[in-house]
Amino acid sequence: MRRLIAIFFLVAAVTPLSSQTLEQLVNICAGQIGDATYLRDFQVDLDAAEPGHQAPVARYSMVLNRNTQYRIAICNSETSSGRGIIQLYDNRGLIGSNYSETTGEFYNYFDIQIQSSGVYHIFISFEDGRAGTAVGILSYVKRL
Repeated sequence: MRRLIAIFFLVAAVTPLSSQTLEQLVNICAGQIGDATYLRDFQVDLDAAEPGHQAPVARYSMVLNRNTQYRIAICNSETSSGRGIIQLYDNRGLIGSNYSETTGEFYNYFDIQIQSSGVYHIFISFEDGRAGTAVGILSYVKRL
C-alpha cells in the first residue's frame, strides 16, 4: 500500500512539470508580443504528414480592419517536434508569414498593415510536415 501511495505522489508531482498546456502557452506567447494588444489566439495540435501527403494545416478566418497595423505571433510548445509556420492570406494570396522561404529564417512574429477591411485567413502548419503543438496570437498594434 505504501508503494502504491508513493508511486501516486511521484506521478502527481512529475506530471505538471513535464508538459505545457495550451493555455500556459497562450499566456507565455501573449507576454512576448511587446507593445501590442492581445486580440485572439489560435491553438493548434497537428499530427505529422502521412508519407506522400501534404502537411496538415489549421485554418482560421477573421475580419481585419483597414488602416490598422496588426502583429501575428507564433510560439511552439517545448515538446513540439516541428517549428510552427503562421501565414496570413487575403483573397489574392499570401501577404505575410513568420517564415522566409528565401533565407530559411523563422521569426517569432511579423507585423502587417492592412489596407482594406475584409476577411483574412490564418494558416498554421509545421516545418517539413512534422507533428507539432503551437499557439498563434493576433494582436493590435495601432491605427494608421
